Amino acid sequence: MADFNYAIEKVLVNEGGLVDDPQDNGGLTKYGLSQRAYPDLDICNLTVEQAKKIYKRDYWDKIKGDDIISNNIAYEIFDTAVNMGVRTASKLAQTAVEAHPDGFIGKNTLEKLNSINKELFLLRFKLAKIARYVSLANKRPANRKFLRGWLNRVLGA
Repeated sequence: MADFNYAIEKVLVNEGGLVDDPQDNGGLTKYGLSQRAYPDLDICNLTVEQAKKIYKRDYWDKIKGDDIISNNIAYEIFDTAVNMGVRTASKLAQTAVEAHPDGFIGKNTLEKLNSINKELFLLRFKLAKIARYVSLANKRPANRKFLRGWLNRVLGA
């Protein structure tokens, strides 16, 4: 089964440290956890270990990361959940495996995730993420400044 420690280390590299960009809807953010999403959390004093616990509970467990066989597939869905939200990441994954996109990874989706050709899934999933990011940049002009970073994240650049 997929390894949370493998995935979280990669996500923490993508998310970086403390950021307070006025154009970011999330507001003050540390390790990718925003004040908007966690209004009662002391973002400035958040530790890596606290962040890992939150990511395990609120993201990894919700995408059923422990039940996904491929580390790469689990990581991609997890990273997308962190960046776009669990339901959006789940819907994109479900679309990539041709499951009903209800936003909740269940038995049927897990079976498909664990039996699909890994390269095919990753290609479909990454294309869906690119389309979503471009859509977000087109809908909200302030998001355009984030588009290159989002695309680099998808492409692993």
